[in-house]
Amino acid sequence: MMTKSQRNPKFYLAALVATSAAVLSYKIYETFYKPADNHQKSDEEAEEGEKCDKQQLKPSTITISKKFLNKSIAVTLSSSFLSSTLPLQELLATNEKLIYIIPPNLNEDDVGLSNQGKANTSPSSTTSQYLPPNFKILKCSNMQGYLQILKNLKPDCLLLCSDDLGINNFNGSHVSRDLSNFIKNIINIDQDQDVLTQIKPVFN
Repeated sequence: MMTKSQRNPKFYLAALVATSAAVLSYKIYETFYKPADNHQKSDEEAEEGEKCDKQQLKPSTITISKKFLNKSIAVTLSSSFLSSTLPLQELLATNEKLIYIIPPNLNEDDVGLSNQGKANTSPSSTTSQYLPPNFKILKCSNMQGYLQILKNLKPDCLLLCSDDLGINNFNGSHVSRDLSNFIKNIINIDQDQDVLTQIKPVFN
């Protein structure tokens, strides 16, 4: 006498086919859809991280640190500072003891900061910003004039990029020795590194 299972082979065949189809469908999902979801999630996390970084480096949040808040600060406006996200106009307009020095290899049009109560819109400007009158933006025609300005000002802190000024081996140069005689804090930034990171002792 035949058993019940032997009398229904089609039932077991159908069950086997259904199980195989389910496994195959899951494998297809694992291979094609799930990694895409993970990739999308990773992209969203990366975008969120970039937003946080941008907020941390937002120029409008940059201020002078408490240590230098009441100190006189001279910034040499060479190309590294001009191309950074440092809010030059805002800082100068809100800090009476902050002074900008235009180096010999640049002029007022290159800098784009106006001391005459109107914006500089020259096509050659690297930036175009308005400054109220009577703020200190000094210009020197040569390196001797640059040193003389600093000697007269005797700022508590000097920010410069010696590479922009064409000064090789700044720390061992006579320029560095001369400046050290009347300036206590000198921050010489590297033009190949992030400016804001290097000037953190003065700005935050």
